[in-house]
Amino acid sequence: MTPELHQLIEELRADLTEDQPASLGYAQFGEGAAIDAVPADIPGDLRDLLLVVDGLRAGRIELASTSSLAGIQYHLDYAPDFSAIPEDRAGWLVIGTHSDEPIFMDRGTGSIWYFPPTGTEWFMSDAFEELAPDLDSFVHYYLLGPGYADLTPADDEWFAFLDQQGLLDEDDEDEDDDEDDETDGDADARDGR
Repeated sequence: MTPELHQLIEELRADLTEDQPASLGYAQFGEGAAIDAVPADIPGDLRDLLLVVDGLRAGRIELASTSSLAGIQYHLDYAPDFSAIPEDRAGWLVIGTHSDEPIFMDRGTGSIWYFPPTGTEWFMSDAFEELAPDLDSFVHYYLLGPGYADLTPADDEWFAFLDQQGLLDEDDEDEDDDEDDETDGDADARDGR
């Protein structure tokens, strides 16, 4: 887990704690798990996250705690045949849910996958897509950032909280990149490139 993501989780946890009991209706960040409570066969990224926040509910997305992780693996049994899951069930891990539909981690690559909305139940879906290349990216963009709106059909209290925290604005990142590009371009022009 990146230090920036760890710091963001701690800051949001503190803000949610300040607003209790109201915040309990839309989010809960568990305290970090004890090292010996995290199963040994858990991928490194998930292990790091569980040591910082053991179970996390944010609006319509919930990431499992160490105590609930085993109990949600039954979703693997219902994965459609076209997906890669039935061929290599042991290569996948259900790490949580969004609107009660499973979120999967490819144990080999650490990438995060889901069945996007297609107008049918997830277990009858004909689409299975990668959401993020790794867990940190998923948490940062989809759980704690502007991607949350991509996974949820309507604004909710978590969306409003993210907005209040200034975490939904993608333009800031784009502007920073544009400024860097302009600065590089100005330097290149001065250097005669």
